[in-house]
Amino acid sequence: MALICETPEGEAALKARLSDHVDAETLVTVVAGDDLEGAIDHVLATYGRPGPIVSTPFRPLPGVPLVGRTDSDWSTVLDEDGFADLCEQQLTHHFRVARKAVLIDGAALALVTPETTATSPTEQFALANFVKTTLHAFTATVGAESERTVHRALVNQIDLTRQARSEEPRSEAERTQELERFIDAVLLVTSPLPTEEDSRYAGRIHRGRAITV
Repeated sequence: MALICETPEGEAALKARLSDHVDAETLVTVVAGDDLEGAIDHVLATYGRPGPIVSTPFRPLPGVPLVGRTDSDWSTVLDEDGFADLCEQQLTHHFRVARKAVLIDGAALALVTPETTATSPTEQFALANFVKTTLHAFTATVGAESERTVHRALVNQIDLTRQARSEEPRSEAERTQELERFIDAVLLVTSPLPTEEDSRYAGRIHRGRAITV
């Protein structure tokens, strides 16, 4: 398995957390920096054709307020530059991964929305649901359009974003269940496509789906 990280610090943190896989030589890491496409090319050239490709944002959602305080101080509110960075990290990131993945024969891509927790502020829930619904449109479109190409890439979406804090896991047991559901969702949305001899309908129902875990 290959993990692409944004920074050396992120790489070090992941390797420490997954040290058993690193020691067993079943996990390699690559630092992308700003060159995400170059990192993907490096992984393909070095390690060969990928299995399931899981695209997650490199950075968490911002936690700044979306409106000013009652005294009309808007100095800490998410500004235009902050919103542009949000779109870059949470949406364009997936576009860049998908653009590479759909050109790989038989690739299976899962686009993952930002995670929210029971302690996430209201602002993060609002932004996460903005990302989720925006990504739905992209997933459905690129999933259907991939059917028209010779590569027959499979593109679906996994949502870690829920409607409200009350729906989030609140105990360690529930968080373990969430992780298990996430793994199940990856397996479901990246399972092989129907053969080309199957009907157009059978092909379409496997593309552009979204599963909430």
